[in-house]
Amino acid sequence: MEVHEIPLPAATKLAADYITGAFPAEKGFDYVWADDQAFRRRLSHLQKRTYDRSGLADYLDAYHRRFSASRATMHNIDKLRQENSVVVVGGQQAGLLTGPLYTIYKIITIIQLAKEQERKLGVPVVPLFWIAGEDHDIAEIDHVYVVEGGEVRKALYPHKRKERRMAADVPLDHELAGAWIERVVKTYGETDATNELLSFLKTCLDEARTFVDFFAAIVLRLFAADGLVVLNAGDAAVRLLERRFFAALIDRHRSVTSAVLAQQEALRALGYAPLIEIAPNAANLFYYNGHERLLLHYDEERGAFRDKAGHIFFAKQQLLELAETKPHCLSNNVVTRPLMQEYLLPTLAFVAGPGEIAYWAELKEVFSLFGFEMPPVAPRLQATIVGRSLQTDLADLGLEAADVLAGRLEAAKERWRKETAEVPLAKAFAKAKADIEAAHQPLRALGMEIDRGLEGLVAKNAAIIQSQIEFLQQTLERALLRKHETTWRKFWRVETALRPNGAPQERVWNVFYYVNRYGFDFVKKLSLIDAPGNGMHKIVYI
Repeated sequence: MEVHEIPLPAATKLAADYITGAFPAEKGFDYVWADDQAFRRRLSHLQKRTYDRSGLADYLDAYHRRFSASRATMHNIDKLRQENSVVVVGGQQAGLLTGPLYTIYKIITIIQLAKEQERKLGVPVVPLFWIAGEDHDIAEIDHVYVVEGGEVRKALYPHKRKERRMAADVPLDHELAGAWIERVVKTYGETDATNELLSFLKTCLDEARTFVDFFAAIVLRLFAADGLVVLNAGDAAVRLLERRFFAALIDRHRSVTSAVLAQQEALRALGYAPLIEIAPNAANLFYYNGHERLLLHYDEERGAFRDKAGHIFFAKQQLLELAETKPHCLSNNVVTRPLMQEYLLPTLAFVAGPGEIAYWAELKEVFSLFGFEMPPVAPRLQATIVGRSLQTDLADLGLEAADVLAGRLEAAKERWRKETAEVPLAKAFAKAKADIEAAHQPLRALGMEIDRGLEGLVAKNAAIIQSQIEFLQQTLERALLRKHETTWRKFWRVETALRPNGAPQERVWNVFYYVNRYGFDFVKKLSLIDAPGNGMHKIVYI
Protein backbone atom coordinates (compact mmCIF):
# COMPACT_ATOMS: atom_id res chain seq x y z
CA MET A 1 0.00 0.00 0.00
CA GLU A 2 1.26 3.44 -0.96
CA VAL A 3 -0.25 6.72 0.20
CA HIS A 4 0.04 10.05 -1.61
CA GLU A 5 -1.30 13.32 -0.29
CA ILE A 6 -2.95 16.06 -2.31
CA PRO A 7 -4.66 19.31 -1.32
CA LEU A 8 -8.36 18.85 -2.02
CA PRO A 9 -10.78 21.46 -0.64
CA ALA A 10 -13.60 20.22 1.60
CA ALA A 11 -17.15 20.35 0.27
CA THR A 12 -18.15 23.33 2.42
CA LYS A 13 -16.28 26.65 2.40
CA LEU A 14 -16.15 26.94 6.19
CA ALA A 15 -14.76 23.42 6.59
CA ALA A 16 -12.21 23.99 3.84
CA ASP A 17 -11.02 27.19 5.53
CA TYR A 18 -11.06 25.57 8.96
CA ILE A 19 -8.85 22.69 7.81
CA THR A 20 -6.33 24.99 6.14
CA GLY A 21 -6.35 27.49 9.00
CA ALA A 22 -7.95 30.30 6.98
CA PHE A 23 -11.07 30.37 9.17
CA PRO A 24 -10.69 32.52 12.31
CA ALA A 25 -11.11 29.63 14.75
CA GLU A 26 -12.09 31.81 17.71
CA LYS A 27 -15.21 32.88 15.79
CA GLY A 28 -16.68 29.39 15.82
CA PHE A 29 -14.64 27.14 18.11
CA ASP A 30 -12.97 27.11 21.50
CA TYR A 31 -9.80 25.35 20.36
CA VAL A 32 -7.52 25.41 17.34
CA TRP A 33 -7.50 21.78 16.30
CA ALA A 34 -3.95 21.82 14.94
CA ASP A 35 -2.52 23.43 18.12
CA ASP A 36 -0.26 20.92 19.91
CA GLN A 37 -1.39 22.22 23.29
CA ALA A 38 -5.14 22.14 22.55
CA PHE A 39 -5.67 18.65 23.92
CA ARG A 40 -3.67 19.30 27.06
CA ARG A 41 -5.73 22.43 27.76
CA ARG A 42 -8.91 20.50 27.05
CA LEU A 43 -7.85 17.76 29.47
CA SER A 44 -7.29 20.35 32.17
CA HIS A 45 -10.82 21.68 31.56
CA LEU A 46 -12.35 18.19 31.77
CA GLN A 47 -10.63 17.44 35.06
CA LYS A 48 -12.69 20.23 36.65
CA ARG A 49 -15.98 18.65 35.63
CA THR A 50 -17.90 15.66 36.92
CA TYR A 51 -19.68 12.93 34.98
CA ASP A 52 -21.84 9.92 35.81
CA ARG A 53 -19.01 7.60 34.93
CA SER A 54 -20.43 4.59 36.74
CA GLY A 55 -23.82 4.93 35.09
CA LEU A 56 -22.22 5.33 31.68
CA ALA A 57 -19.82 2.42 32.11
CA ASP A 58 -22.55 0.15 33.51
CA TYR A 59 -24.76 0.86 30.51
CA LEU A 60 -21.95 0.34 28.00
CA ASP A 61 -20.86 -2.87 29.72
CA ALA A 62 -24.35 -4.38 29.48
CA TYR A 63 -24.85 -3.20 25.89
CA HIS A 64 -21.57 -4.60 24.59
CA ARG A 65 -22.05 -8.00 26.20
CA ARG A 66 -24.97 -8.47 23.78
CA PHE A 67 -22.42 -8.47 20.96
CA SER A 68 -19.68 -10.58 22.56
CA ALA A 69 -17.41 -7.56 22.37
CA SER A 70 -13.63 -8.04 22.47
CA ARG A 71 -11.55 -7.92 25.62
CA ALA A 72 -9.95 -4.72 24.36
CA THR A 73 -13.37 -3.08 24.08
CA MET A 74 -14.50 -4.25 27.52
CA HIS A 75 -11.21 -3.02 28.95
CA ASN A 76 -11.78 0.39 27.42
CA ILE A 77 -15.25 0.52 28.97
CA ASP A 78 -13.68 -0.17 32.36
CA LYS A 79 -11.29 2.72 31.74
CA LEU A 80 -14.26 5.07 31.73
CA ARG A 81 -14.74 4.41 35.44
CA GLN A 82 -11.43 6.12 36.12
CA GLU A 83 -11.79 9.79 37.03
CA ASN A 84 -8.99 10.88 34.71
CA SER A 85 -10.22 9.01 31.62
CA VAL A 86 -11.51 10.83 28.54
CA VAL A 87 -12.95 9.89 25.16
CA VAL A 88 -12.39 10.75 21.53
CA VAL A 89 -15.79 10.60 19.91
CA GLY A 90 -17.38 10.87 16.49
CA GLY A 91 -20.64 9.61 15.15
CA GLN A 92 -22.78 8.68 12.21
CA GLN A 93 -26.07 7.07 11.28
CA ALA A 94 -26.32 3.28 11.37
CA GLY A 95 -25.94 2.60 7.66
CA LEU A 96 -26.43 -0.95 6.45
CA LEU A 97 -23.07 -2.69 6.09
CA THR A 98 -21.74 0.53 7.78
CA GLY A 99 -22.86 2.71 4.86
CA PRO A 100 -20.35 4.73 2.80
CA LEU A 101 -16.59 4.55 3.33
CA TYR A 102 -16.44 7.84 5.22
CA THR A 103 -17.94 6.11 8.27
CA ILE A 104 -14.97 3.75 8.36
CA TYR A 105 -12.59 6.67 7.89
CA LYS A 106 -14.20 8.44 10.82
CA ILE A 107 -13.77 5.39 13.06
CA ILE A 108 -10.14 5.03 12.02
CA THR A 109 -9.50 8.69 12.88
CA ILE A 110 -11.18 8.29 16.27
CA ILE A 111 -9.04 5.26 17.11
CA GLN A 112 -5.78 6.84 15.92
CA LEU A 113 -6.38 10.10 17.74
CA ALA A 114 -7.30 8.25 20.95
CA LYS A 115 -4.11 6.18 20.84
CA GLU A 116 -1.98 9.21 20.02
CA GLN A 117 -3.38 11.33 22.85
CA GLU A 118 -3.21 8.52 25.38
CA ARG A 119 0.53 8.34 24.68
CA LYS A 120 1.00 12.10 24.83
CA LEU A 121 -1.23 12.92 27.82
CA GLY A 122 -0.58 9.84 29.94
CA VAL A 123 -4.26 9.30 30.75
CA PRO A 124 -6.76 6.69 29.52
CA VAL A 125 -8.31 7.82 26.21
CA VAL A 126 -11.18 5.72 24.91
CA PRO A 127 -12.22 5.61 21.22
CA LEU A 128 -16.01 5.89 21.16
CA PHE A 129 -18.37 5.89 18.19
CA TRP A 130 -21.72 7.59 18.74
CA ILE A 131 -24.32 5.70 16.67
CA ALA A 132 -27.15 8.08 15.79
CA GLY A 133 -29.74 5.42 16.56
CA GLU A 134 -32.40 8.02 17.30
CA ASP A 135 -32.42 9.16 13.67
CA HIS A 136 -35.64 8.34 11.83
CA ASP A 137 -34.60 9.03 8.23
CA ILE A 138 -34.34 5.36 7.31
CA ALA A 139 -34.16 6.18 3.59
CA GLU A 140 -30.62 7.47 4.19
CA ILE A 141 -29.35 4.19 5.63
CA ASP A 142 -31.38 1.32 4.12
CA HIS A 143 -29.18 0.73 1.08
CA VAL A 144 -25.71 0.48 -0.33
CA TYR A 145 -24.58 1.27 -3.86
CA VAL A 146 -23.54 -1.46 -6.28
CA VAL A 147 -22.72 -1.75 -9.98
CA GLU A 148 -25.34 -3.66 -11.94
CA GLY A 149 -25.92 -3.64 -15.68
CA GLY A 150 -23.09 -1.19 -16.17
CA GLU A 151 -24.71 1.38 -13.88
CA VAL A 152 -24.26 2.58 -10.31
CA ARG A 153 -27.49 1.63 -8.54
CA LYS A 154 -28.96 1.50 -5.05
CA ALA A 155 -29.30 -1.97 -3.57
CA LEU A 156 -32.27 -1.23 -1.33
CA TYR A 157 -33.07 -3.43 1.64
CA PRO A 158 -36.64 -4.63 0.95
CA HIS A 159 -38.64 -3.39 3.89
CA LYS A 160 -41.69 -1.25 4.47
CA ARG A 161 -41.08 2.36 5.51
CA LYS A 162 -44.45 3.59 6.65
CA GLU A 163 -43.48 5.10 10.00
CA ARG A 164 -40.87 7.62 11.15
CA ARG A 165 -39.45 5.22 13.72
CA MET A 166 -35.99 5.57 15.17
CA ALA A 167 -33.37 3.39 13.50
CA ALA A 168 -32.77 1.77 16.87
CA ASP A 169 -36.35 0.44 16.71
CA VAL A 170 -36.48 -0.61 13.05
CA PRO A 171 -36.35 -4.43 13.00
CA LEU A 172 -34.33 -6.50 10.56
CA ASP A 173 -36.01 -9.51 9.00
CA HIS A 174 -33.18 -12.04 9.08
CA GLU A 175 -34.39 -13.94 6.03
CA LEU A 176 -34.83 -10.79 3.94
CA ALA A 177 -31.58 -9.29 5.22
CA GLY A 178 -29.64 -12.48 4.52
CA ALA A 179 -30.90 -12.62 0.94
CA TRP A 180 -30.15 -8.91 0.50
CA ILE A 181 -26.57 -9.39 1.75
CA GLU A 182 -26.02 -12.25 -0.70
CA ARG A 183 -27.37 -10.12 -3.55
CA VAL A 184 -25.03 -7.25 -2.67
CA VAL A 185 -21.95 -9.44 -2.30
CA LYS A 186 -22.78 -11.21 -5.57
CA THR A 187 -22.40 -7.89 -7.40
CA TYR A 188 -18.85 -7.66 -6.02
CA GLY A 189 -17.84 -10.85 -7.85
CA GLU A 190 -16.50 -14.05 -6.33
CA THR A 191 -12.99 -13.92 -4.89
CA ASP A 192 -10.92 -15.85 -2.36
CA ALA A 193 -12.39 -13.63 0.37
CA THR A 194 -16.08 -13.96 -0.56
CA ASN A 195 -16.96 -16.93 1.64
CA GLU A 196 -15.21 -15.39 4.66
CA LEU A 197 -17.04 -12.12 4.04
CA LEU A 198 -20.45 -13.81 3.84
CA SER A 199 -19.71 -15.76 7.02
CA PHE A 200 -18.64 -12.58 8.81
CA LEU A 201 -21.80 -10.71 7.83
CA LYS A 202 -24.04 -13.66 8.73
CA THR A 203 -22.49 -13.82 12.20
CA CYS A 204 -23.11 -10.09 12.68
CA LEU A 205 -26.67 -10.44 11.42
CA ASP A 206 -27.33 -13.28 13.87
CA GLU A 207 -26.56 -10.88 16.73
CA ALA A 208 -28.80 -8.13 15.36
CA ARG A 209 -32.45 -7.33 15.97
CA THR A 210 -32.40 -3.85 14.43
CA PHE A 211 -30.51 -1.65 11.98
CA VAL A 212 -28.44 -0.27 14.85
CA ASP A 213 -27.62 -3.72 16.23
CA PHE A 214 -26.35 -4.82 12.83
CA PHE A 215 -24.16 -1.74 12.51
CA ALA A 216 -22.79 -2.16 16.04
CA ALA A 217 -22.04 -5.86 15.55
CA ILE A 218 -20.08 -5.13 12.37
CA VAL A 219 -17.89 -2.28 13.61
CA LEU A 220 -17.20 -3.97 16.95
CA ARG A 221 -15.82 -6.96 15.03
CA LEU A 222 -13.95 -4.93 12.41
CA PHE A 223 -12.20 -2.92 15.13
CA ALA A 224 -12.15 -5.47 17.93
CA ALA A 225 -8.37 -5.33 18.35
CA ASP A 226 -8.51 -1.53 18.71
CA GLY A 227 -11.05 -1.67 21.54
CA LEU A 228 -13.64 0.48 19.82
CA VAL A 229 -16.63 1.34 22.03
CA VAL A 230 -20.02 2.26 20.58
CA LEU A 231 -22.95 4.15 22.07
CA ASN A 232 -26.43 3.70 20.67
CA ALA A 233 -27.98 7.13 21.09
CA GLY A 234 -31.42 5.64 20.42
CA ASP A 235 -31.30 3.24 23.37
CA ALA A 236 -33.89 3.92 26.08
CA ALA A 237 -31.25 3.04 28.69
CA VAL A 238 -29.13 5.98 27.50
CA ARG A 239 -32.10 8.30 27.95
CA LEU A 240 -32.10 7.58 31.68
CA LEU A 241 -28.59 9.04 31.84
CA GLU A 242 -29.69 12.08 29.85
CA ARG A 243 -32.91 13.07 31.64
CA ARG A 244 -31.46 15.92 33.72
CA PHE A 245 -29.99 17.61 30.69
CA PHE A 246 -33.24 17.16 28.77
CA ALA A 247 -34.83 19.22 31.55
CA ALA A 248 -32.17 21.92 31.10
CA LEU A 249 -32.77 22.01 27.34
CA ILE A 250 -36.52 22.34 27.87
CA ASP A 251 -36.08 25.05 30.45
CA ARG A 252 -33.78 27.13 28.21
CA HIS A 253 -35.17 26.32 24.77
CA ARG A 254 -35.62 29.97 23.81
CA SER A 255 -32.03 30.80 24.70
CA VAL A 256 -30.73 27.82 22.76
CA THR A 257 -32.50 28.88 19.58
CA SER A 258 -31.53 32.53 20.00
CA ALA A 259 -27.89 31.59 20.49
CA VAL A 260 -27.85 29.55 17.28
CA LEU A 261 -29.53 32.31 15.28
CA ALA A 262 -27.11 34.92 16.62
CA GLN A 263 -24.10 32.77 15.77
CA GLN A 264 -25.44 32.16 12.28
CA GLU A 265 -25.65 35.90 11.74
CA ALA A 266 -22.08 36.29 12.94
CA LEU A 267 -20.91 33.65 10.45
CA ARG A 268 -22.87 35.26 7.63
CA ALA A 269 -21.01 38.47 8.34
CA LEU A 270 -17.79 36.52 7.76
CA GLY A 271 -19.11 35.19 4.44
CA TYR A 272 -20.21 31.72 5.53
CA ALA A 273 -23.72 30.45 4.78
CA PRO A 274 -25.31 28.50 7.68
CA LEU A 275 -26.20 24.83 7.28
CA ILE A 276 -28.63 24.37 10.17
CA GLU A 277 -32.24 25.13 9.35
CA ILE A 278 -33.77 26.50 12.53
CA ALA A 279 -37.01 28.38 13.07
CA PRO A 280 -37.29 31.14 15.72
CA ASN A 281 -39.76 28.97 17.67
CA ALA A 282 -37.70 25.77 17.47
CA ALA A 283 -37.52 23.68 20.66
CA ASN A 284 -34.68 21.55 19.22
CA LEU A 285 -36.09 18.33 20.64
CA PHE A 286 -38.15 15.49 19.22
CA TYR A 287 -41.08 13.72 20.86
CA TYR A 288 -41.17 9.98 20.16
CA ASN A 289 -44.28 7.87 20.68
CA GLY A 290 -42.67 4.59 19.63
CA HIS A 291 -43.93 4.85 16.07
CA GLU A 292 -43.16 8.38 14.94
CA ARG A 293 -40.55 10.97 15.83
CA LEU A 294 -42.01 14.48 15.87
CA LEU A 295 -39.98 17.71 15.98
CA LEU A 296 -41.24 20.08 18.66
CA HIS A 297 -41.81 23.83 18.37
CA TYR A 298 -42.91 26.32 20.99
CA ASP A 299 -46.33 27.87 20.44
CA GLU A 300 -46.22 31.31 22.07
CA GLU A 301 -49.98 31.84 21.85
CA ARG A 302 -50.82 28.62 23.63
CA GLY A 303 -47.74 28.60 25.83
CA ALA A 304 -47.07 25.00 24.87
CA PHE A 305 -44.75 22.75 22.90
CA ARG A 306 -46.29 21.18 19.82
CA ASP A 307 -45.44 19.32 16.66
CA LYS A 308 -45.64 21.06 13.27
CA ALA A 309 -49.09 19.66 12.46
CA GLY A 310 -50.48 20.57 15.89
CA HIS A 311 -51.44 16.99 16.77
CA ILE A 312 -49.69 17.00 20.13
CA PHE A 313 -49.30 19.69 22.79
CA PHE A 314 -47.28 19.74 26.00
CA ALA A 315 -47.21 22.43 28.62
CA LYS A 316 -43.69 23.13 29.80
CA GLN A 317 -44.29 21.34 33.10
CA GLN A 318 -45.67 18.32 31.28
CA LEU A 319 -42.59 18.12 29.11
CA LEU A 320 -40.34 18.46 32.16
CA GLU A 321 -42.20 15.60 33.84
CA LEU A 322 -41.82 13.55 30.67
CA ALA A 323 -38.07 14.19 30.73
CA GLU A 324 -37.90 12.87 34.28
CA THR A 325 -40.26 9.89 34.08
CA LYS A 326 -40.19 8.87 30.40
CA PRO A 327 -36.99 10.27 28.91
CA HIS A 328 -37.13 7.62 26.17
CA CYS A 329 -39.94 9.72 24.65
CA LEU A 330 -37.49 12.55 23.96
CA SER A 331 -34.54 12.78 21.60
CA ASN A 332 -32.13 15.40 20.33
CA ASN A 333 -31.89 17.20 17.03
CA VAL A 334 -28.82 18.49 15.20
CA VAL A 335 -28.48 21.41 17.66
CA THR A 336 -28.89 19.57 20.95
CA ARG A 337 -27.11 16.31 20.09
CA PRO A 338 -23.62 17.84 20.44
CA LEU A 339 -24.69 19.40 23.75
CA MET A 340 -25.99 16.09 25.07
CA GLN A 341 -22.77 14.44 23.99
CA GLU A 342 -20.82 17.08 25.91
CA TYR A 343 -23.01 16.53 28.98
CA LEU A 344 -22.72 12.76 28.91
CA LEU A 345 -19.10 12.15 27.90
CA PRO A 346 -15.73 13.51 29.05
CA THR A 347 -14.92 14.44 25.46
CA LEU A 348 -11.29 15.16 24.71
CA ALA A 349 -12.00 15.68 21.00
CA PHE A 350 -14.78 15.37 18.47
CA VAL A 351 -13.92 13.85 15.08
CA ALA A 352 -15.96 15.46 12.32
CA GLY A 353 -16.61 15.34 8.61
CA PRO A 354 -16.70 18.55 6.55
CA GLY A 355 -20.44 19.10 7.03
CA GLU A 356 -20.18 18.61 10.78
CA ILE A 357 -17.29 21.06 11.04
CA ALA A 358 -19.40 23.67 9.32
CA TYR A 359 -22.50 23.27 11.45
CA TRP A 360 -20.61 22.90 14.73
CA ALA A 361 -19.29 26.40 14.13
CA GLU A 362 -22.93 27.53 14.40
CA LEU A 363 -23.15 26.08 17.94
CA LYS A 364 -20.35 27.93 19.70
CA GLU A 365 -22.63 30.24 21.68
CA VAL A 366 -24.95 27.36 22.63
CA PHE A 367 -22.07 25.54 24.31
CA SER A 368 -21.26 28.69 26.25
CA LEU A 369 -24.89 28.99 27.30
CA PHE A 370 -24.54 25.87 29.44
CA GLY A 371 -21.06 26.65 30.70
CA PHE A 372 -19.49 24.16 28.31
CA GLU A 373 -16.47 24.52 26.10
CA MET A 374 -16.69 23.07 22.64
CA PRO A 375 -14.10 20.28 22.43
CA PRO A 376 -11.38 20.42 19.82
CA VAL A 377 -12.98 19.47 16.51
CA ALA A 378 -10.62 17.24 14.55
CA PRO A 379 -11.22 16.59 10.82
CA ARG A 380 -11.68 12.96 9.92
CA LEU A 381 -9.52 11.12 7.43
CA GLN A 382 -10.54 11.81 3.82
CA ALA A 383 -9.26 9.24 1.33
CA THR A 384 -9.67 7.68 -2.09
CA ILE A 385 -8.82 4.04 -2.80
CA VAL A 386 -7.07 3.24 -6.10
CA GLY A 387 -6.68 -0.44 -6.94
CA ARG A 388 -3.90 -1.86 -9.11
CA SER A 389 -6.06 -2.41 -12.20
CA LEU A 390 -7.38 1.14 -11.91
CA GLN A 391 -3.83 2.43 -11.81
CA THR A 392 -3.29 0.72 -15.16
CA ASP A 393 -6.43 2.32 -16.61
CA LEU A 394 -5.32 5.74 -15.42
CA ALA A 395 -1.88 5.31 -16.92
CA ASP A 396 -3.35 4.19 -20.25
CA LEU A 397 -5.55 7.30 -20.31
CA GLY A 398 -2.66 9.58 -19.38
CA LEU A 399 -4.34 10.58 -16.13
CA GLU A 400 -3.52 10.68 -12.42
CA ALA A 401 -6.04 9.96 -9.67
CA ALA A 402 -5.57 13.57 -8.57
CA ASP A 403 -6.80 14.72 -12.00
CA VAL A 404 -10.04 12.83 -11.53
CA LEU A 405 -10.56 14.09 -7.97
CA ALA A 406 -9.94 17.65 -9.15
CA GLY A 407 -12.75 17.32 -11.69
CA ARG A 408 -10.63 17.06 -14.84
CA LEU A 409 -12.03 13.73 -16.05
CA GLU A 410 -14.83 15.24 -18.15
CA ALA A 411 -12.36 17.44 -19.99
CA ALA A 412 -10.18 14.39 -20.69
CA LYS A 413 -13.18 12.45 -21.97
CA GLU A 414 -14.22 15.32 -24.22
CA ARG A 415 -10.68 15.68 -25.54
CA TRP A 416 -10.53 11.96 -26.30
CA ARG A 417 -13.95 12.07 -27.97
CA LYS A 418 -12.85 14.87 -30.29
CA GLU A 419 -9.60 13.13 -31.14
CA THR A 420 -11.25 9.79 -31.91
CA ALA A 421 -14.71 10.67 -33.15
CA GLU A 422 -15.24 14.27 -34.09
CA VAL A 423 -12.02 15.23 -35.84
CA PRO A 424 -12.10 12.53 -38.59
CA LEU A 425 -15.77 13.15 -39.32
CA ALA A 426 -16.64 16.70 -38.34
CA LYS A 427 -14.76 18.44 -41.16
CA ALA A 428 -16.04 16.05 -43.80
CA PHE A 429 -19.63 16.43 -42.73
CA ALA A 430 -19.33 20.19 -42.29
CA LYS A 431 -18.13 20.41 -45.90
CA ALA A 432 -20.89 18.08 -47.07
CA LYS A 433 -23.55 20.16 -45.32
CA ALA A 434 -22.16 23.36 -46.86
CA ASP A 435 -21.99 21.76 -50.34
CA ILE A 436 -25.54 20.45 -50.09
CA GLU A 437 -26.79 23.83 -48.91
CA ALA A 438 -25.03 25.50 -51.84
CA ALA A 439 -26.54 23.00 -54.26
CA HIS A 440 -30.00 23.19 -52.76
CA GLN A 441 -30.25 26.98 -52.59
CA PRO A 442 -30.70 27.47 -56.39
CA LEU A 443 -33.34 24.74 -56.35
CA ARG A 444 -35.24 26.58 -53.63
CA ALA A 445 -35.01 29.81 -55.64
CA LEU A 446 -36.28 28.04 -58.75
CA GLY A 447 -39.19 26.61 -56.82
CA MET A 448 -40.15 30.03 -55.55
CA GLU A 449 -40.09 31.41 -59.12
CA ILE A 450 -42.44 28.70 -60.28
CA ASP A 451 -44.84 28.92 -57.33
CA ARG A 452 -44.33 31.03 -54.20
CA GLY A 453 -46.80 28.77 -52.46
CA LEU A 454 -44.07 26.12 -52.47
CA GLU A 455 -41.94 28.10 -49.95
CA GLY A 456 -42.78 25.84 -47.02
CA LEU A 457 -42.25 22.66 -49.04
CA VAL A 458 -38.81 23.55 -50.40
CA ALA A 459 -37.66 24.73 -46.95
CA LYS A 460 -38.85 21.47 -45.41
CA ASN A 461 -37.07 19.52 -48.13
CA ALA A 462 -33.81 21.30 -47.31
CA ALA A 463 -34.23 20.59 -43.60
CA ILE A 464 -34.94 16.90 -44.27
CA ILE A 465 -31.81 16.54 -46.39
CA GLN A 466 -29.68 18.23 -43.70
CA SER A 467 -31.24 16.09 -40.95
CA GLN A 468 -30.40 12.94 -42.89
CA ILE A 469 -26.79 14.08 -43.18
CA GLU A 470 -26.74 14.71 -39.39
CA PHE A 471 -28.27 11.27 -38.80
CA LEU A 472 -25.52 9.68 -40.89
CA GLN A 473 -22.88 11.65 -38.98
CA GLN A 474 -24.24 10.51 -35.61
CA THR A 475 -24.42 6.91 -36.83
CA LEU A 476 -20.81 6.97 -37.96
CA GLU A 477 -19.70 8.63 -34.71
CA ARG A 478 -21.40 5.89 -32.67
CA ALA A 479 -19.73 3.28 -34.85
CA LEU A 480 -16.40 4.96 -34.23
CA LEU A 481 -17.05 5.02 -30.48
CA ARG A 482 -17.82 1.30 -30.55
CA LYS A 483 -14.56 0.80 -32.36
CA HIS A 484 -12.86 2.52 -29.42
CA GLU A 485 -14.99 0.85 -26.74
CA THR A 486 -11.93 -0.50 -24.91
CA THR A 487 -10.75 3.01 -24.16
CA TRP A 488 -14.24 4.20 -23.37
CA ARG A 489 -14.64 1.37 -20.84
CA LYS A 490 -11.46 2.55 -19.13
CA PHE A 491 -12.97 6.00 -18.72
CA TRP A 492 -16.10 4.38 -17.32
CA ARG A 493 -14.16 2.24 -14.83
CA VAL A 494 -12.13 5.22 -13.63
CA GLU A 495 -15.22 7.38 -13.22
CA THR A 496 -17.21 4.62 -11.50
CA ALA A 497 -14.41 3.88 -9.05
CA LEU A 498 -13.31 7.41 -8.19
CA ARG A 499 -16.30 9.67 -8.89
CA PRO A 500 -19.38 7.42 -8.95
CA ASN A 501 -22.42 9.38 -10.08
CA GLY A 502 -20.25 12.50 -9.87
CA ALA A 503 -19.76 12.12 -6.10
CA PRO A 504 -16.62 11.43 -4.03
CA GLN A 505 -15.81 7.74 -3.75
CA GLU A 506 -16.01 7.85 0.06
CA ARG A 507 -19.63 9.03 -0.07
CA VAL A 508 -20.85 6.17 -2.27
CA TRP A 509 -18.87 2.94 -2.07
CA ASN A 510 -19.01 0.56 0.86
CA VAL A 511 -16.02 -0.92 2.66
CA PHE A 512 -17.05 -4.52 1.97
CA TYR A 513 -16.55 -4.17 -1.78
CA TYR A 514 -12.87 -3.72 -0.97
CA VAL A 515 -12.86 -6.40 1.73
CA ASN A 516 -14.26 -8.85 -0.84
CA ARG A 517 -11.48 -7.89 -3.21
CA TYR A 518 -8.50 -7.61 -0.85
CA GLY A 519 -9.56 -9.55 2.26
CA PHE A 520 -10.08 -8.32 5.81
CA ASP A 521 -6.47 -7.17 5.92
CA PHE A 522 -7.73 -4.24 3.86
CA VAL A 523 -9.27 -2.65 6.97
CA LYS A 524 -6.05 -3.19 8.91
CA LYS A 525 -4.10 -1.50 6.14
CA LEU A 526 -6.45 1.47 6.13
CA SER A 527 -5.95 1.77 9.88
CA LEU A 528 -2.24 2.31 9.30
CA ILE A 529 -2.82 5.51 7.34
CA ASP A 530 -1.62 8.46 9.39
CA ALA A 531 -4.36 10.63 10.87
CA PRO A 532 -4.90 13.77 8.76
CA GLY A 533 -2.97 16.18 10.91
CA ASN A 534 -2.23 18.35 7.90
CA GLY A 535 -5.74 18.20 6.43
CA MET A 536 -4.52 16.69 3.16
CA HIS A 537 -6.57 14.23 1.13
CA LYS A 538 -5.06 10.75 0.99
CA ILE A 539 -4.87 8.75 -2.23
CA VAL A 540 -4.34 5.13 -1.22
CA TYR A 541 -2.79 2.90 -3.89
CA ILE A 542 -3.37 -0.75 -3.08
